[in-house]
Amino acid sequence: MEEVFPIAFGTLMVMVLVWFVLLKVIFKKLEREHPEKYKQMGEPGLIWNNSMKTGFATLKFIGLREHTDLNNPALSKLSDFALVFFVVYTLIFFSMSFVILNMPMQAAAI
Repeated sequence: MEEVFPIAFGTLMVMVLVWFVLLKVIFKKLEREHPEKYKQMGEPGLIWNNSMKTGFATLKFIGLREHTDLNNPALSKLSDFALVFFVVYTLIFFSMSFVILNMPMQAAAI
């Protein structure tokens, strides 16, 4: 079981990098093709304008599929992929957290 943790940790780190790239592409598309929606979301960014407000606006945009109202197939594909990616990442993260938190109990039982 111990050999799985470096692989899982590495996978999660790569997924974080992919998430950042995915958000950057979504933000650029919104800024370029739908500036009114981008402004409504608070002009989110990865570093400069990254606050709880813009973070929740981004998750709301992706999670509630607000992109469908924009009639932009490319943006919709990216956003739908981002939603699936976020759910998969969250499941892996919490699964690993659960395993790590239960490790001392398993070790004590042996």
